Amino acid sequence: MNSSATRVRAALWIAGGAGLIAAVLLILREGLPDILRLLAIAGWRLLWLVPAHIVPLACFAAAWQVLLRREPRATPGIVYLTWGAIVREAVAGLLPVARVGGEVVGVRLLVRRRVPASTASASVIVELTLTMVAQVTFAAIGLVFLAGYPTVGPAVRIVAIGIVASIFAIAAFVAVVKRWGRSAFALMQRVIGALGGGEQVGGDPARFHEVLHAMYGDRFAVVACGVWQLIGFVVGAFETWLALRLIGQPGDVRMAIVLESLATAVQSAMFMVPGGLGTQEGGFVLFGAAVGLTPQVALALSLARRMRQVLLGLPALLSWYWTERNSDRPSRIPYSGPTGADEY
Repeated sequence: MNSSATRVRAALWIAGGAGLIAAVLLILREGLPDILRLLAIAGWRLLWLVPAHIVPLACFAAAWQVLLRREPRATPGIVYLTWGAIVREAVAGLLPVARVGGEVVGVRLLVRRRVPASTASASVIVELTLTMVAQVTFAAIGLVFLAGYPTVGPAVRIVAIGIVASIFAIAAFVAVVKRWGRSAFALMQRVIGALGGGEQVGGDPARFHEVLHAMYGDRFAVVACGVWQLIGFVVGAFETWLALRLIGQPGDVRMAIVLESLATAVQSAMFMVPGGLGTQEGGFVLFGAAVGLTPQVALALSLARRMRQVLLGLPALLSWYWTERNSDRPSRIPYSGPTGADEY
C-alpha cells in the first residue's frame, strides 16, 4: 500500500474514531436509559424503516438510470441500480471510507454490467453534482419550514450561510470538472487507488471528458435526474416521520422535512467522517431542538436510523462481496492505453 493510501486511511480512521467518541459521549450525557425507553416503545415495528428507506433509494436509482439512457450497449435495469444504490450507501455508511467510497463502488458496479468505464465514471460525477443541487434545494425547503418555528434560535442563520456556501461550492465543482475534465479523471483515479488499496477502474481520460460534456449537455437527462433526486430526498422524509411516530412522538410532515433535510445536509458537508459518526447525532440534536424535540428524542431517532442502516446495509455488503468474489471478470479493470477504447 503506497504512502498516500496510508495517509488517507489513517485520516479516515481518525475522523471516524473522533465522530464515534463524540456520538457516544453525547448519548451518555443525555441519558442512555431514557433513549432506550423511547426505542422500546416502537420495538420490532422499527423494522418498517427498512422497506421505507428502499423507496427513496429507488428514486435515486431512477435518477442514475436517466443519465445512462443513451448507453448503446446496455442500460442497467432499475432493480440492479436500486441494489447498486443500496450497496453504495452501505459502503459509505458502514465501511471506514469517506462518502466518496460509495461513488467508487458505483463505477465498479456499472462496469460489471458492461457499461464502459468512462461512461460509468462520468455518470457518477454528473449524478453527484445533481445530488448536491437537489440536496441544497431540499435544505432550502427545510430552511423555509424551520423559520416558522418559534424555538428556532440561531439555526436559521447557520443553515442559510451553509446553503449559500454550498451553491458556490457546487458551481466551482462543475466549472472545474468541465474545464479540466482529464485532470479531474486522473485525480479520481488516484482517489480510487487510495481508497481501494491501489485498485483501479480504468477508462480513457479523453473519452471520459467527451462523455462528461455530453451528459451535462443533455438537458432532459439533467433535469429528469435532478427531479428524481429531489423526489427521493422528499420521500426520504417519510422515514423520519414514521420513526417519530413509532417512538411515540407526534411529529408532522413539516418537522420530518426539517429534520431530514438539514441533518442530512450536515452529514454531507462532513463527508470525510465515515458513516457520519457523530455528525448525524449532532445534526438531529441541533435541529431537533429548533423544532421543539428533546435531545433524548432526537438521539432515539438517530439510533433508529442507525439500526435501519445496519439491517439494510449488512446484507447489501454481503451481496456485493459475493458478487465481487464470484465474478468471472478480473477485479482490476486495466487502463485501455492509447487506443482510446474502454476495457471491462
